[in-house]
Amino acid sequence: MAEHKVLAEASWAKTVKQRHEMIAADYKDASQMPLFPAVNGPTYFTTPYTIWDFTPASYGCPHEMERVGRMGDGGKWVCGMSRYVNLPLERPCIIYSFGVQNESSFEEEMLSRTRSCKIWAYDFSVVDFGKQLGDVHRGRAQFLQAGIAGKTDKNRSPPFYSIADLMKMNGHDYIDILKMDIEFAEFEAMDGLNEAFPLSEGKELPIGQFMVELHFFNGFTAENYLQWWERLEARGLRPTWTEPNLLAVTLNLSGNKDPTLAEYTMINVHDKRNVLF
Repeated sequence: MAEHKVLAEASWAKTVKQRHEMIAADYKDASQMPLFPAVNGPTYFTTPYTIWDFTPASYGCPHEMERVGRMGDGGKWVCGMSRYVNLPLERPCIIYSFGVQNESSFEEEMLSRTRSCKIWAYDFSVVDFGKQLGDVHRGRAQFLQAGIAGKTDKNRSPPFYSIADLMKMNGHDYIDILKMDIEFAEFEAMDGLNEAFPLSEGKELPIGQFMVELHFFNGFTAENYLQWWERLEARGLRPTWTEPNLLAVTLNLSGNKDPTLAEYTMINVHDKRNVLF
């Protein structure tokens, strides 16, 4: 495991170096860089990439990668599923699921295959889990109709909570798996968590594994994204899997067929409680 971490970290560091070198060479800095610069033949030959190429899944998962939940939208790629499956009952396994909508195949499979995992789920747009979560495992899952934000606002209806405040409400100081699909709120939500556990005070980011769908909405820029991404990297989060959500293209969410959605799985390599290491 120690050798793997050294090699994987070197692979990740190589892509970080390449990221900075390519941006400097082509744009001087990220503020001048479009999200999707190759839009025709001439631009393809000068800038043959998209923003997603600058944040590749360059850190190898130290275990198997497995799809959990349905194929298509709703399922997630999990690093080291066997590690959660084999956890003993006495070792609590905490899963937070943000953004459920009507599809709970991920939650159902996580609970059906593990012994000690429990799920706390939140979504402001629905009142309960999807029908995929059966009665057999319902006792290990809690749902609250609420949104996720960088800061808590109980005056909204439904209320919105920061991740840190939800952890306090639930009596948790650690999340083994954080699954997030919250339509652009992921950026402020993770910044809020980062601020609640400041690195300057020697605190670890209390997440073992992070699965997120990223949404480039509301005029979000390459500079916005890369600054946010590097704040996560500074806390030890490393990308082990990524795939575009091409529904953004087929549904034409951006109005110009841009691939504005992508799924990422990241693991925390600066986390002493992570069951993956």
